[in-house]
Amino acid sequence: MSAQDARAQRLAWLAAQVDWSKVVDPYGGGQYGPEVLEGLWSASRTTADQTCTSLHYAASGDGSSVRAAAAEMLPFLVEAARDPDVTVRFELLQTIADIADTGNTAPTAKVAPILEGKWRPTVDPAWPAAWERAAEALVPLLDDEDDLIRSAAVGALSQSAAHADALITRLRTCFESEPDLWVAERLVLAVGELARYAIQQREEALTWLRCRMTAEGKEEEPDFDEDIDAWVAWDEEICHDVRLQAVQALRRALPDHADPCYARVTADALLASSIAPTSPPVEYLSALVDVITEADERLGADLPGRLALAHALLGHHDATTRAGGLRVAASLMSRWRSAVPDLLPAVAGLVDDTHRENRLFTLRVLAMCGDAARPWADLVATHLTPTDEAHDVREHAIWALSRMGDDRCVPPLIELLTTHGGFTSDHAREIDRSWNVSDLSLTEALAPFAAHADVLLAPLLAHIAGTAYTRHPYYSILRQWHQDGGAVVPGLVELLDDEVTLMAAAHALLLLDSDAVAVHCERLCERLGPPPGSHGNDPAGVSPFDYHALTGDDAPVHALLRSPDNNDFPTPSPQLNEPTLLRACITLGGSLGAPAADRLRGMFREALSRKPERWSDAPKGAAERARALWRVTGDADEVLPELLELTARSALEVYQTPGEIEALVLLAEVAATHPPAVERVAQQLAATARARIRHGNRFDAMKSVQSLWRLTSDPCQVVPALVDLVRICPPPGSAGATILDPLQLLAEVAAADPVSVTPAMPVLHALLDADERPVRHGHWHAVRDDGSVCAAVRAVLDAAAVKNNTTTADAGGEEELGT
Repeated sequence: MSAQDARAQRLAWLAAQVDWSKVVDPYGGGQYGPEVLEGLWSASRTTADQTCTSLHYAASGDGSSVRAAAAEMLPFLVEAARDPDVTVRFELLQTIADIADTGNTAPTAKVAPILEGKWRPTVDPAWPAAWERAAEALVPLLDDEDDLIRSAAVGALSQSAAHADALITRLRTCFESEPDLWVAERLVLAVGELARYAIQQREEALTWLRCRMTAEGKEEEPDFDEDIDAWVAWDEEICHDVRLQAVQALRRALPDHADPCYARVTADALLASSIAPTSPPVEYLSALVDVITEADERLGADLPGRLALAHALLGHHDATTRAGGLRVAASLMSRWRSAVPDLLPAVAGLVDDTHRENRLFTLRVLAMCGDAARPWADLVATHLTPTDEAHDVREHAIWALSRMGDDRCVPPLIELLTTHGGFTSDHAREIDRSWNVSDLSLTEALAPFAAHADVLLAPLLAHIAGTAYTRHPYYSILRQWHQDGGAVVPGLVELLDDEVTLMAAAHALLLLDSDAVAVHCERLCERLGPPPGSHGNDPAGVSPFDYHALTGDDAPVHALLRSPDNNDFPTPSPQLNEPTLLRACITLGGSLGAPAADRLRGMFREALSRKPERWSDAPKGAAERARALWRVTGDADEVLPELLELTARSALEVYQTPGEIEALVLLAEVAATHPPAVERVAQQLAATARARIRHGNRFDAMKSVQSLWRLTSDPCQVVPALVDLVRICPPPGSAGATILDPLQLLAEVAAADPVSVTPAMPVLHALLDADERPVRHGHWHAVRDDGSVCAAVRAVLDAAAVKNNTTTADAGGEEELGT
């Protein structure tokens, strides 16, 4: 029999063992068949790799569960991994390891609150037994001549809980003779993983790992020329320094045990002259800085140990080690408030580091710390001189001074409005931004300088006028300056006289909700354009709606609704789409009269007759048409019964209120004009908020509570929900409602009734008193986000205190008058 016939016979036998009805695409439903075996054994690496990826997906989908296909495929996956002729053995072993890891973790995995009771990860009942049978077949791969295959086999076997005791003994034996450091490190990590499941060998494994934690590896390399025999003996000796991996393995085996010696061992290993990245596969190649930061992260909550490590790294003679120290310091300061005063002097000492990248990173850390870094502002300002310093270092110095609020950076910022440099135009809000990616934002650099609006406004408006995109962040800075007391509006009105800055100033005034600028009606009328499309307003023109908001003149909005025969109210058309028509009706309101009301009434009834795809959805367009009808007629009874029916089950649906929550929000606005409906609608809003909070849907919950407060102004109805929202809402920078939203509303409630926010006091003081920042850590905005949370908490406390003091003073005055 030829080799080709033998392989065909072997693959046919393997295919016959599989129930292919279970090997399906987990989402598309497509079924795989015996052809995948030909794919795995294909001589084409591309074909084999694509097949391996497809089978990985069939076995575990998105990686959260182990599906029925996994147990069916496992025998031939193991067989392929053992065959030297297969080109994707390493990938197959990784696939097996991933599935086995999911099988171990899925039963106890946590799910998001919104999914509780609806879904959770599952493991096919056939998988545990199949994996227990198959794992033994991978053991011979521990002796494979290819170090990649050995390391991958170690990774897969580390997930074999059923064989933990036997494997620990085997892996320890392998370690003693393993020549490759990368594989030796995987063996140590595997012993730690298996120690979690072992019974007889658990204590022995832990003892062995502690010994590895103290073994420093080989002695210093002898001089080859002086003693060749000594060098040969040293070279042939197998004695790996795996202290960092031993700490990692012990942390994995004993997750609830924090040994203070971990930090000391980590520092000793990282500061040893022999420490250097190992030579793993390309996929796992790590720089020394990454080795340092990952080792630091494994120390977890041991703040004293991590601070000591950071100081040692920052003071090291090697520039790359200092770079790792800066990364560690930034990480610690992003997590713990007390780390800032502890580490900031040592970090600031590197602002003149001999290594340019270290100077840049130091300036960014100082910028991250903001006000706390002000004592070093003079040192930073020395880097503003453009002649003696690289331009990027100068820009980082500008950035650091701006975050400190030091106005020495204002003149260079004016320059940057022309040159732009390395700054971005948008807010640097990506919370997953890597430490080694720039977060310099021109808009955020400008934000603290409302007091300098008189000199910044003209160049900023000229910059906006010359920018085709990303204008909104600049407008938000103008709004912030205005709120901070800067002379923004008068300056913008003056800039309306300049043709270059006319439209930029007009759009800015619109966002600031300034009074109508009637004096410029004629010039703005010349810039009239069409209604905004899907891409927003035309920056070179003004839409009829914006023109009305700026000047008070509604004639251009009326013109949108002028039908060809001037007799009938227009219908939606390609020339006048429905959103524009409805917006025009809402803008003009009752001035449109009966023809508009009749047309909108028909449109609303037509929307209500539509059948949504799911019972929980409102008919498409119903809420928008109802709002327009109500604004034109001013009659709550036109829409109230239908809105009550649309939202009747809003508190019962887990994922969304009908029409998301817009119909419920509109119902609250309408009820505010119709007192008999207030109590019923308030109960519906309160019940909806509770249901959304229960399922973690903070966005809808927040909108419900805001509507409830606007409707009732009753603190008792909103404070309990707001306290819950403070607990469950994520930190600033997250999508949707963040913790700042309930805190801002709590401040408003506290100003109205300080006693009512008493239930919130424990959680508010906990936010202020915590050393660990209640925000996401490990990114440039952590300190700033924490500052925003603290400021919002203090706003609540201050509002309550001011109101209390005022009430006490008034009471005292009344008593004095009474006497």
